[in-house]
Amino acid sequence: MRLPALTARPVHRLAGLVRGHPVIAAATAAVLLAAVSLTALLAADRGTHPRAANVSRNYRACLLVSPAGATDARLSQESWQGMQDAARSGEVNAERFPTPTIDAKAALPYFNGAVQHHCELIVTVGTGMKPATEAAARANPHQQFVIIGATSAHPHISAIAAPADPGRDQAGKELADRVSAFVSGRS
Repeated sequence: MRLPALTARPVHRLAGLVRGHPVIAAATAAVLLAAVSLTALLAADRGTHPRAANVSRNYRACLLVSPAGATDARLSQESWQGMQDAARSGEVNAERFPTPTIDAKAALPYFNGAVQHHCELIVTVGTGMKPATEAAARANPHQQFVIIGATSAHPHISAIAAPADPGRDQAGKELADRVSAFVSGRS
């Protein structure tokens, strides 16, 4: 087989160089072996290996957790469970951010941080977070919010009712299911 003129000269030079120098021949063989091994490794069946999902295009929902009493803590826990359930679909990223205060003015930087993280839905819990959530909604008019366990007349704040009897065994599961359905319905 005859090589084209453009490739024949470099190939013949390389062959001549390799014939006279065993170190260069060994190095060339090692490079070729590495290239073939890498090609075989990259071409292996990828169906059996785990793949990372492209999460950057997923709908992002963020829970801002406030320092609160036992009632809000339980609501926060069940809400977080619902968000994680929604995230199992693979189309939602659920994130959780602590908010050390419920004061509207002091909490605004934490809400703004969630907006900067591109949270498409910001979830808050409890009546204590209502003033801070409303202040954040006024400051970020294009952001969507949901407050759990409280209501608001602001057009960008949705509400999910807390269970009527939070002590009931199924109350937490029902709230988690409502939060999951709400978040999944937005993605």
